[in-house]
Amino acid sequence: MKNKKLVALLLTAAMLCVTACGSTGKTEAPAPAPEKSEETEAPAEELTEESEEAEAPAETTADADLTPIDNYPASSLQITVPPSAGGGTDTLIRQLAIYMEEYLNVPVTVVNKSGGGCAIGFAAGATDPNDGSCITAGVAELNGLPYTTDFEYSYKDFEPICNFNACYGTICVPAAAPYDTVEDFVDYMKENPGKVRFSNSGIGGPWHLLAAKFASIADVDIVHVPCDGGGPAAIAAAGGNVECVPVSDAECKTYLDSGLLKMLMTFSPERLEAFPEVPTAAECGYGEASSVVVYRGFLAPKGTSQEVLDAVDAATRYALAQPEVQEFMQNNSFTSNYMDAAAFGELLSGMDKICDEMTQELGIAVEK
Repeated sequence: MKNKKLVALLLTAAMLCVTACGSTGKTEAPAPAPEKSEETEAPAEELTEESEEAEAPAETTADADLTPIDNYPASSLQITVPPSAGGGTDTLIRQLAIYMEEYLNVPVTVVNKSGGGCAIGFAAGATDPNDGSCITAGVAELNGLPYTTDFEYSYKDFEPICNFNACYGTICVPAAAPYDTVEDFVDYMKENPGKVRFSNSGIGGPWHLLAAKFASIADVDIVHVPCDGGGPAAIAAAGGNVECVPVSDAECKTYLDSGLLKMLMTFSPERLEAFPEVPTAAECGYGEASSVVVYRGFLAPKGTSQEVLDAVDAATRYALAQPEVQEFMQNNSFTSNYMDAAAFGELLSGMDKICDEMTQELGIAVEK
């Protein structure tokens, strides 16, 4: 029942984003098209970044009573991560993988296959063997790619396993920017139409849609700069190569802590515990844009056996129950939102319909 309520909440909120998206006044920057993926492979290793003030994870269906198994169907497990190394998806999955390996009793390796706004990683994941040796990180870019590019795969080419995280966007700008409030930032954009650049995780991805919605409400003309994941998008802003990045606080945290970025607004329902001084979009008059929620979960190639799906789901719940993982998520602003396969599948289907409608409203849908 909890899964059903969570799916309904996320989809109802996301549906609001379709309304009034038609006139973004946007200027699209060409998306980079790497000839090959930036593929990096490393065994799971613990990544920590301490912060005394961080948002506590929400309640999760983690199971501390699960015990490791010795009969996983494959001799190893590779987790393909479509976003680039160092981003929120990558860092969280590497932490989970430590304890998934402990539960499954087989080596678990995390491999980044980035490029094409996550298209390269998803294409690899969809065509991986379905024998339990490979799974893929499921992120919201999977829903937008089929409608904004000639990408031939979709969520229907995967088996949903579970979802473990949801997050909200922010408005973060370089620390040296001449504005300290969203109001001043909007005034600046109106004075410089078509010149303010927003980096995102890829055209059609959640942060692109969030920026477009924000621009529509503010009635400003912006430039969308696609990157291969939220991590690179945050780096672009931290380095002063763009004027704004709308990704989650988890992906911007390193640069916020180091003083390279400052946060003007969050799209979360309430103020973040880690940044209590930062107002929400609703407080600033941009509440409609708060509907864009990003999910993170696990997907398996189509046709993967139920035995494998159940084992990986259990391994994920086992990992989420570990105190070290819970501390990591709290310290790094990751909210835990567990959904089982049925609920995650419903979310994927609902988000697919929303992206179809939204990309057409924004004028970025491709004809097929």
